[in-house]
Amino acid sequence: MKNIILATTALIGTAGLAAAEVSISGYGRFGATYVNPSVGASTTNTASRLRLQFDVSAETDSGIVFGARQRIQTEESTFGQVYAGGWGNGARFYMSTNGLTVAMGNILGVIEAAPNLYLPTASAGTGLEGNGFYSLAPNTSSNGMRFAWTAYQSGSGATSASNGVEVLYSMNGFGVHVHSGERGLGVDTTGIGINYTFSGYTAALAYEDFDNGAEILFASLGGQIGQVDAAISYAKTDNGTGGAGSEADKWSLRGGYDFGTGLTAYGFVASEDNNAGESFGLGASYDLGGGVSLEGGITQTDDVADSTIVSLGAFFSF
Repeated sequence: MKNIILATTALIGTAGLAAAEVSISGYGRFGATYVNPSVGASTTNTASRLRLQFDVSAETDSGIVFGARQRIQTEESTFGQVYAGGWGNGARFYMSTNGLTVAMGNILGVIEAAPNLYLPTASAGTGLEGNGFYSLAPNTSSNGMRFAWTAYQSGSGATSASNGVEVLYSMNGFGVHVHSGERGLGVDTTGIGINYTFSGYTAALAYEDFDNGAEILFASLGGQIGQVDAAISYAKTDNGTGGAGSEADKWSLRGGYDFGTGLTAYGFVASEDNNAGESFGLGASYDLGGGVSLEGGITQTDDVADSTIVSLGAFFSF
């Protein structure tokens, strides 16, 4: 994203502090959605989201960067519900130097930050607003493990908040990420992830464990050859109940092609066991320039919901 710099390279006379920066970035999207479930009436709604992201940082004379991120977000979802971030979410604080980052607060999490988890689209999924994100391998419907991993949270509610400490290190194409913290109310979590980039490809492996018995294992391999971008990913999830169907395996394969005319087409197919079946999606993005694009896509699920989800509209980043 292109940052709007409010204060840049502000020299301060205090010893040890070389420069400070404050920036605002984000995006807006608005359009319409259509959901046709197997049970109940079909719904058509408007959908929108405005995200404002504030990043502040200061760098010492020795080159150590101290920073924080906070986000304000308001949206109308696929089903017509409006969510507001209030005065903002929990902040993420960090210190970074020579490829090493130590962060605390609203942490990223090892699964969320793993390469090839999301589609490389404006919504990070299919269409304007993701269409349920069935393309994500750790999103398993059969055992209720949808977005169950630790992630940077946009909302301010206590039940969705993440709070912890994480360490990230990268050098010569190799990266490692560990975290420890709390996911939601009273559920402790630890995680470790590694990734390696070679010859235009990135391989990743991440594991997160919860003290309630749940766990998530994620693996992926993806890269870009010319105008083609593709990745395959796998996840094994366990909701910790120990009963039949508590575990689920899911594969996801996605690919996209940039036509070089502003048009990009993409799609995915995913398969989950426990009779959850397959899901697939197709979408397209047309770049209008200046950070503005038209986004549209359709997703078909074969799980309990057995839904057709369509979203389309305009997206602009700043």
